[in-house]
Amino acid sequence: MPRAAVPRHVVTALRRASTARPPTRVPRAEPAKAIDPSQPIGPASSAADPSAFARARALPWALSSLVGAGLGFYCLQLYMAASKPCRNPAIAELAQQTDVAERYDYTAAAFDSEVGFSELLMGVNGLRKKLSQKCTGHVLEVSCGTGRNLGYYDIGKEGQVDSLTFVDLSPQMVEVCRKKWAALFGSQKEMSRLKQTLQVRFMTGSALDSMPLAPTGRKYDTIIQTMGLCSTPSPAALLTNMVQHLDTSNPQARILLLEHGRSYMPWVNNILDNSAQKHAEIHGCWYNRDIGALVEEAARQTGLEVVNERRHHFGTTWVFELKPKAETVQREAAATAVAGELVGKETESGGWLSKLGWS
Repeated sequence: MPRAAVPRHVVTALRRASTARPPTRVPRAEPAKAIDPSQPIGPASSAADPSAFARARALPWALSSLVGAGLGFYCLQLYMAASKPCRNPAIAELAQQTDVAERYDYTAAAFDSEVGFSELLMGVNGLRKKLSQKCTGHVLEVSCGTGRNLGYYDIGKEGQVDSLTFVDLSPQMVEVCRKKWAALFGSQKEMSRLKQTLQVRFMTGSALDSMPLAPTGRKYDTIIQTMGLCSTPSPAALLTNMVQHLDTSNPQARILLLEHGRSYMPWVNNILDNSAQKHAEIHGCWYNRDIGALVEEAARQTGLEVVNERRHHFGTTWVFELKPKAETVQREAAATAVAGELVGKETESGGWLSKLGWS
């Protein structure tokens, strides 16, 4: 059967139709919607994603739950410790407390890291600063430890401190204190900011024995001790020896103390007594001593009076400022004048050497 001939114009039309692009549709412009002022302006995706909103709300609740659980557990442990009977009620007596001062020879290197966070959290650094800035004249720091007060003294060019003498029983502690001073004030820039006549000394020795006099050869204007009465076996004798090195003829002389000890709350004291033995063996201090009674008795016996007394942290942190009584100042001033007259007469007469024919 013969094929029907397809006209050429038909073939051409078919080819053009097969290669032609489909027509592009232009979207119809929708009319603008009126803005509803009651609805928030923002991406619709955030409002349309309820799971993201739920997660954002769940995170604070989860964190709050964890903190609440931690506080609850801590309060439970605190209650159990407070209600637990004391195994040794006499542990607060000095006769029952062993000498643990040598413990600091082993903890000196890590001492700052052990107590740094807790002191920062409890605001003890602020108490150290306030107390240290009260120091004037020639200053003796007893039981200086690692020098946690170094950055707080008024030792600028116009500062009130003339000299600093640091004494501690532990040579390791004194060495850390010395290195800390070099790190804080050893550079030429920092040294240029200090008082030019400032004298600084670091010495190893017991504060229960004779300590060096001030660089002038006289007694000190200020004696400061922070957290030291808890670590000595004889706190009363230590306080008495501190008074012996204070210039009590100066009415502006001061003894400044920052200590920790017994609370005014019985349940807190029960916790301290139960843990005192273990705490002393680890940290080298008895933190359940009646600091107030020790200071008041020492002041009564040495002619001092308590100018200021503050307590913090349920009464376990004690801050004292002591000064010589008026009668003590008068007595010491008279004794100093008499001694000066005797020295003058001895000098004029040539002393006992002149009696031997020596001038």
